[in-house]
Amino acid sequence: MPRQIAIDLVHCAIINITTTSESAPRVLLLLEDQSAGGVSTITSTLAGALRQHVWLVDEVALNAATWQQRLAAAKHCDVILASHNFQPAYIAWALGLLLRKPVVVWVHGPLQEVVKQAGTTALKQSWLRWLYRRLPCFVFVSSASRDSFESFMGKTSTGRGHSRVIPNAVPLTELPAPQACTVGHLTGETQLAYIGRLSPEKQPALLLDMLRLLPERFRLTLLGDGTMRDTLQKRGADLLASGRLRLAGAQPHGPGLYTPWRLTVLASRYEGCPMTLLESFAAGVPCVGLPIAALREVLQHEAPYLLARDHTAQALADVVQLVCALPQQQVQADMARVLTHHRVREFAQSWQGVLREAARRC
Repeated sequence: MPRQIAIDLVHCAIINITTTSESAPRVLLLLEDQSAGGVSTITSTLAGALRQHVWLVDEVALNAATWQQRLAAAKHCDVILASHNFQPAYIAWALGLLLRKPVVVWVHGPLQEVVKQAGTTALKQSWLRWLYRRLPCFVFVSSASRDSFESFMGKTSTGRGHSRVIPNAVPLTELPAPQACTVGHLTGETQLAYIGRLSPEKQPALLLDMLRLLPERFRLTLLGDGTMRDTLQKRGADLLASGRLRLAGAQPHGPGLYTPWRLTVLASRYEGCPMTLLESFAAGVPCVGLPIAALREVLQHEAPYLLARDHTAQALADVVQLVCALPQQQVQADMARVLTHHRVREFAQSWQGVLREAARRC
């Protein structure tokens, strides 16, 4: 058994003993729905980690539960955890107010940028500020998300007394080994992948511009679905016809989703704490992206060369070629160091502390 895995198992056993010595609060986890995506993935990771430590977690998907069912679940919990700062937060606040239950709100994305992208009206923005002032505890997936939240709130910010940054985590039993690209290795093609929603904030169209700037051997597969699929099909007609671009649609989630590719590529206008990047690293596949705040936070200390120099298609094309030319051992070692800051063990410990503190304040 590798030494690191043995240490982790001993550490988890100690945590389990400590957890059972103090009764854990019962948590109601409010989900917007049960759709796939980064928020769903990290929410499932948290629920599973808490249950491993003998916590009771009830999950309620708002799109599948009546108000009576929501009330019944809330009556039997000690802490309400809103899995997102929009609809789940609205419902959590109402339930908490009605039943005098503590509420914790999980903020995934950078609020200021999300509101701007959505074209949110001034009236709704005012309502959001009014609501967030009345919520006592926030957990942010990154400092970038917290900074954006505080910028949106301005002078009405709740302050940092009851806010925490807990970076997203990815399950990892051992450090990733270099992956041999299983697609295109016989033909000498370099296979790239984008994995995520085909939506405006993810800027998948920029990846088509990037592909046109890369040598002929580069191929790109877009794995995901969304509102931009038809637009991408039209804009990339020439690339589809030549076989350089493929629209693969949504695929089953899991480590095997990443392993066929030489690199994954992100072109997001903004992120919270990108699960695609962490999952790609955990599968042993490098991921490159634009120099947005959330990616700089994850990569700037261990692997800054995975970030494009600016937000253009040319910069993305350049960083793709740079990383493909680097020694795999160097890239893998840097990815492994990044992942040490995103382990489920520390993630679960931090969340247990937040939830216990919230329960005590009630």
